[in-house]
Amino acid sequence: PPNAPAWFTDAHASMTHIDLGCHYRPIVAAWTRMEAASRFEHSESNLSAKSRPKSIGVWIRSKRTAAASINDPVQYAEEWRAWWDLLQPSWRTKDKDGQWAITATYGGAGREWGPLYRWGINGILTVVASLYFWGCVVQGKPEFLGSWERAVQDV
Repeated sequence: PPNAPAWFTDAHASMTHIDLGCHYRPIVAAWTRMEAASRFEHSESNLSAKSRPKSIGVWIRSKRTAAASINDPVQYAEEWRAWWDLLQPSWRTKDKDGQWAITATYGGAGREWGPLYRWGINGILTVVASLYFWGCVVQGKPEFLGSWERAVQDV
C-alpha cells in the first residue's frame, strides 16, 4: 500500500523475496489487509513469545536484519506447533487427529481472535515470518514439506 511505513514495506519485501506458492500468498495478502486496516500502527501488546521457536526469537533480537536460521526442520515444526497452539483463541477446537479444526465457522464468525490478533512489527508479522523462513528451508524437501503445508493451511 502507498501509505505503508518502512517497517512494513521492508518486512513485506523480505517475506515475499522467494515465492512459496499459492497457499502462502493468501497469508501475505491477509497480513497486508490486517496491517492496512490498523493504519500500520502497533498493537498495545505483542504476540506472545511463550514457546515461540528459538530461531524466531534470535531473528527478532537481531532487529529482523537476517533470515532466521533453522537447522533442524523437525524440531522447528514441533516448536512452531507448540507456539501456534498457545496463540489460539479459546473458541478454536481440534479435530480427532489433533489438528486445529477448519469448519464452516472458521474465521471466528465474528468472535474475538484474542492473543492472536496483534498487529504491527511485534504482531502477526512474526507468524508470517516464522512460516516464510520455515518454508524457505523445506522447499524441495518432501520429507519436511508436509508439516509446513499443514501449518500454512491452518494460518
